[in-house]
Amino acid sequence: MDGAKFDGKPRIEEAEIACIQWTSSWDAKVKPIPSAPKATRVQKCAEYVSGSLRTLGLNVFVYALQHFLGIGLDEIPKKAFRRDRVMAVGRAMIHFLPFIVALVEVTINWRGYYIGANVDGLSYLQFAAKLHEMAMQSSLAVIVFAWMRHVVFNGDALPIGAMLSGLHLTQISYLWSMELWGIALSGTPLRRKLGAMTVIVIAVLLASTVGPSSAILMIPSLNYWPAGSTQIWMNTTAADLWPSKLDGSVIPDYCSQAPNVSNVCPSSEWHALSDYLSLAGGILPPSFHGPYSMTPYSVRLTGQGSQRQLIIQHHIYHNQSAPYDRQAAQATTQQGAVADALSATSSLWALALQTSNSPFFDQRDAVQSIAAHNYQPYTLVSCGTDIIQDSTDDRPVAFPIPPGSSPEMLHAADVSDSLLQMLAILHPTLTRAEILDTPGPKSDYRVKWVELPARPFNGSAIGVVVLQPTANNTQGILLCNVAAGWGSSSMNMSSSPAASGTGLASSSIYDPNGTLPQANDYSQRVAESVVTFDYPLFPQRPVNLSESWATYLNPTIPTMNTTVINALMNSKLAKEEDATSANIILAGLVANALSRTGLGSQLQGELRSVFNPTLNASLPDGGYWFSGAGDVFTVDPAVSKDWVRLRVDTAVEGYGFGIDGIATKLTAAVLVLYCTLVVAHLVYAALSGISSTSWDSVAEFLVLAVNSPPSIQVRNTCAGIQQMGVFRLPVRVLTSKDTDGEEDHLGLVFGAVDQATAGRCRVQENRDYGTMLYEAEFPDDKRSLEGTCRCRRSTAVGTDGNEGGVR
Repeated sequence: MDGAKFDGKPRIEEAEIACIQWTSSWDAKVKPIPSAPKATRVQKCAEYVSGSLRTLGLNVFVYALQHFLGIGLDEIPKKAFRRDRVMAVGRAMIHFLPFIVALVEVTINWRGYYIGANVDGLSYLQFAAKLHEMAMQSSLAVIVFAWMRHVVFNGDALPIGAMLSGLHLTQISYLWSMELWGIALSGTPLRRKLGAMTVIVIAVLLASTVGPSSAILMIPSLNYWPAGSTQIWMNTTAADLWPSKLDGSVIPDYCSQAPNVSNVCPSSEWHALSDYLSLAGGILPPSFHGPYSMTPYSVRLTGQGSQRQLIIQHHIYHNQSAPYDRQAAQATTQQGAVADALSATSSLWALALQTSNSPFFDQRDAVQSIAAHNYQPYTLVSCGTDIIQDSTDDRPVAFPIPPGSSPEMLHAADVSDSLLQMLAILHPTLTRAEILDTPGPKSDYRVKWVELPARPFNGSAIGVVVLQPTANNTQGILLCNVAAGWGSSSMNMSSSPAASGTGLASSSIYDPNGTLPQANDYSQRVAESVVTFDYPLFPQRPVNLSESWATYLNPTIPTMNTTVINALMNSKLAKEEDATSANIILAGLVANALSRTGLGSQLQGELRSVFNPTLNASLPDGGYWFSGAGDVFTVDPAVSKDWVRLRVDTAVEGYGFGIDGIATKLTAAVLVLYCTLVVAHLVYAALSGISSTSWDSVAEFLVLAVNSPPSIQVRNTCAGIQQMGVFRLPVRVLTSKDTDGEEDHLGLVFGAVDQATAGRCRVQENRDYGTMLYEAEFPDDKRSLEGTCRCRRSTAVGTDGNEGGVR
């Protein structure tokens, strides 16, 4: 140490101070303090108990204990470090409450726990979370001080900024303070420097985040929680439920007339499209029909035991330069047979609530979902206008390029110009004159279905020619290209007991691997969450439709003396062209028809049940179902090997605890890191047995500094510190002999100290330290000190220009 030797007496260097002169009306006599009395057994016991109370932050009770024991207010020599495993572990018990609470929070959220539809007293949990935050911050301060004392106990040096770092943990600004960066720039060994920075930075970050983390995990959130899972079987094959080719051989003959249609007929519920068009005309007042148009999101379809949504969207291509029809329409709906099976499963789950004392009965909503291995129809239609001059017009016709197809799938040589307002492909054989032979009155909308060859119409399901009403030889036509396919989709259905039944089926595109391209436009992203077309990525299973099957989409309506498509086109959208209405009608008709494939199949299997004596009936085993331990339906493996098998997951809406989302996972990680530090400190305390409560407050550190010898290396700091150099200084707590040689004294030593001195003078465990080095004893404490201390540095220049500036 430069300029001063720490030998038990403060030494005043002549190079630093020129003179000290005391003038007084009385003589002051300086003499050593007499040795303090030895601590009694009661005092030692009190020290043991008070140390534990101090560790827990209950300092006020220390004074109460001393007063009760009659010890008084006099300080006695005390141990800076104590080696006692029982006391070390006991003092580490400050971690007990915050550690247990944090561990319970992480565990209960990790495992998941459902509470119910409502939770009372959420505001009290806010206060509890704040108290927990304060307890964890105190716990972190103990860990930081324990690390600092460990370094001191080994006689090693720390930068002065690290000595009181435990008091700054709640100040995030400490991370860019000179105290912390003084540690990084200090001359202490790299290992100790990295250890200090790591411990302090982690502790500061934890102290700032454990509070919000505890609040997030402690306060139950309103969410959907798992409430059981099972597999279901349907007595049909995947090829029959989602076929790649459809023809009329599978359609009953009675489906050719609209009054006789049933759920299995392709045109069943065609009037839902009429409702859709009617609603579109009534959403806005008539005064807004000119500049604006608005269509509903969906219309309702009914199955044999479920209700579904037919979702239709048009004007899907907003880019003027896109090669597709900007008026194209797309549609989708849930597969009817799957929706019926899900509805039956939902109803059985609701019945299972009667057989189990489960908290799931107290809920806001219950949703059954099918995700993987489920498909539903997606259709896309694009129509362009053209004309036929007369019966001698033998020009070939062109259909729009396959809607939604990737341009790479098309052959440039097949794309030809025509009267269509978009890119089109010539049909290799069909002529305009052949179209005029389509049956039906010329005053009606007539339809001709055209099977399109795979080359060049790669990606098309079928072509449609709609002949517009005409009174002369010139015939206006709509040339439409229909794309269709089975797309992987999830299906959801609500079954709340309060509603006494199941709700409307809903669905969205199932893309767990994120392979589908994402739209840039927000409105298009919303649309693509339920219906999209992006060949060859989606839908994954394209469908080819035959003319014989498509004929059943346009049955006759004897009571109206017309056909389905003519009736729908006559109730077309107001202020819209025929092509736009045809897009919507054809997309909806094809999607509705495809959803009825395999509609005769049903839910299969023997249900696992228990007897309910209250209802005197066997009901589904709720306890087994809700636990997710296995399937509640049992089927013969040999019989069901080709059946469609789907998994139904149930979730209930309410309050509960769980790890769901990035936010809760990060908060759980914060508390896990805190618990890891606590466990590390407990292991250290148990193995080393070293404990201490010294220097964990500003007052104690201030008194230690006052009783330490002055150092030339911290000169000019009495009015503050503005330079980094002081914070880079290494500082140790070392011992020295008292003046009477009986007690040891502790003090701060700045600067470099050789290893031999540091080892010889390091603080010892289980050893008492105390007494001041000197005392100025005055005969009359009422008289004031009239003398002054005049000090000057030999090279200093005062403010008046003279040397010896400080006087």
